[in-house]
Amino acid sequence: MTLAHAADSRPVVDVDNPATWPRPLADLIYKIADEAELDEPELYVDLELEDREAQVLSLLRDHLLRAQHCTRLLDHEADAIRALGLRPLDVALVDDRLDQAHERGYLTDAEREVLRSQSMVVPERRNLGNREGQVCLTLSAEATSHDINGAWRLLSFWGGEAIYWQHCDDPAGVAQRLRCLGRPALVTAYVDLASPGRHLVFKSVMHTFVGKAIGYAPANADVLYRNAIPPQHIESIAFPGDPAYDRLPGLPTA
Repeated sequence: MTLAHAADSRPVVDVDNPATWPRPLADLIYKIADEAELDEPELYVDLELEDREAQVLSLLRDHLLRAQHCTRLLDHEADAIRALGLRPLDVALVDDRLDQAHERGYLTDAEREVLRSQSMVVPERRNLGNREGQVCLTLSAEATSHDINGAWRLLSFWGGEAIYWQHCDDPAGVAQRLRCLGRPALVTAYVDLASPGRHLVFKSVMHTFVGKAIGYAPANADVLYRNAIPPQHIESIAFPGDPAYDRLPGLPTA
């Protein structure tokens, strides 16, 4: 479903769609791709491009970059993203998700407390995975269908990694409940990598563009975005049955 909010006049760049690449950026990317002379396209990750990252980010200044957040959502959570955007992970977000699911009857008292006490944001686990204070996204939607394992758990277990991480390998127990809550969802959002915040992209934005330019469809990067994403930068939320979800084969459908 596409969302309607107050317009942001900045153009949106999509790594999967070269027609959206600004001309100076496209010229640079295709020049690097032509000079790479790779024997195998997947070797784009080995190119020494880290010192060019500032250059590509400069060319993306005054642009937004399309990205994707894989998750599993209850209906009221999808409504909250449409109204409020995506929030960085913190204790308040985990508590809010657990409390609202409990209030609506999706979790028992015991399930809520187990999930709360074993989440990634409790003090004794706060540094586990370094997920706090960020929204996790990927730059390429096309890559999702090439790296099913990377998205499968996010789409199969409710709550996000911070909540489900301790339980997803458990064939029974609370894991069964987490598999049943909500629906798989692909949230398409716009990020501003020039905005304040120590955003981290791995491998790099430059590598991703060059990989696409040499024709390697799975070229992708993980984005650890250290700001909230406002509702006007949420493009859509796609569930199974929506064309934007179903066009990517192999993803969970329930």
